Amino acid sequence: MIGGMTLQVPVADVAAGGRFYRMFFGRDPDFAPHEDFLEWRVLPGVELWWQVVGMTGDFTPLATRVRLLVDDVRAAKRRIEAELGVSVSPATTLPGVVTFVDFADPWGNQLGYYEDIVPSGEQPEPGGSVHDEQLFTIDTDRWAR
Repeated sequence: MIGGMTLQVPVADVAAGGRFYRMFFGRDPDFAPHEDFLEWRVLPGVELWWQVVGMTGDFTPLATRVRLLVDDVRAAKRRIEAELGVSVSPATTLPGVVTFVDFADPWGNQLGYYEDIVPSGEQPEPGGSVHDEQLFTIDTDRWAR
């Protein structure tokens, strides 16, 4: 039985990575076992660890996007843009299901936030394809930021 999970996020400079992810999580790392390795427990009481690893030489950033659940995706978008200075996509919504935004850290790791419109398990029945852009709406109003 699986009892936990870790996700290693590579950065070129662990000090800069620490500053970025302190702002991203809104707190200091929970554990720093090495000078080039910082860990944040993603959820209280759950063995789910976000590991920021200082890399030497060339490396490949995360190839798969990781999105974290937030209460207000548009507020999270504004905070990330203001505090971390990264470019964030417009909010995209699958009506009746989810709203999400995407961005990357300074090392190219693909990140994002999502907000459930209705609680998990109460969404409408699935249909269509995730690749069908007609199912989604995208904020185009500058005030929706």
